[in-house]
Amino acid sequence: MPGFFETIGAEIVQGRPFTEQDTATTRNVAVVNQAFVKKFFPGQDPIGRHFGPGKIQYSGLYEIVGVVKDIRYMTYDYKTAVGAMYWFPETQTAHDEDPNWQTGETYSHFLYNIVIWARGNPPGIEKQVRRALASLYPDLVVYTIEPYSQVVSADFQNQSTIATLTMLFGLLGLLLAAVGLYGVMAYKVEQRTGDIGVRMALGADRGRVAGMAPRSSFLQVGVGIGIGVPSALAAGKLMTNQLFGVEPGNPALLLFAALVLGLAGLVASIVPAWRAAAVDPMVALRNE
Repeated sequence: MPGFFETIGAEIVQGRPFTEQDTATTRNVAVVNQAFVKKFFPGQDPIGRHFGPGKIQYSGLYEIVGVVKDIRYMTYDYKTAVGAMYWFPETQTAHDEDPNWQTGETYSHFLYNIVIWARGNPPGIEKQVRRALASLYPDLVVYTIEPYSQVVSADFQNQSTIATLTMLFGLLGLLLAAVGLYGVMAYKVEQRTGDIGVRMALGADRGRVAGMAPRSSFLQVGVGIGIGVPSALAAGKLMTNQLFGVEPGNPALLLFAALVLGLAGLVASIVPAWRAAAVDPMVALRNE
């Protein structure tokens, strides 16, 4: 139908989309995707070429009038490359002597979904759509009207669930690491109470003493990041086919993870650092 590709946001990269002039009385035309051209017409201009399904006598059934950029349409397999696809105008019907093929052709003209583009999501759009369809086809049953964002979200529901669980486990691991780092820093400060007392008794600045814990903390975090980043890169390459829209070696994500870990290390060392700076030199020396 005219306006279909514009409505779903698919870019025509060559030729033209369907128009009002593509009717039942004109030649059968088709719009194909880039994967179709790459597979069947590599290195050739596909506009004006003919193709057809099944038997050789139907190889000239459709004429290619346009090429659309590869999009994922009516598919739930997001892990593989986009395959060869083609579209026909709703107003045109092809004929074949094979009854099974002809049944499929007729079946393909049943309208199961209607995509409507409305600027700015105007209020009351659902009532307007139902009223317009009822005026055209009183017997047409409209089940639901959903925003396209909701449709896309439903398609990625499994991926979203896995991503949410992964994020929760990651946050839990970060929390456990921060708690463990805090315990180690607190233990080290406790073990060095006498040393801290001596330093402060000799005139050491409290700020310098307070910086001992963060420096030690950042050293451990740095070692962890040095081990973790290469491990993340290696694991990302192994999980490439499980990732959608995410590059395993994305520098921005790795930098963000390193910053988060550094912040967690800083927070975990604040309390031990404060305790180190608050040590009374006389009490520390007595404990020694």
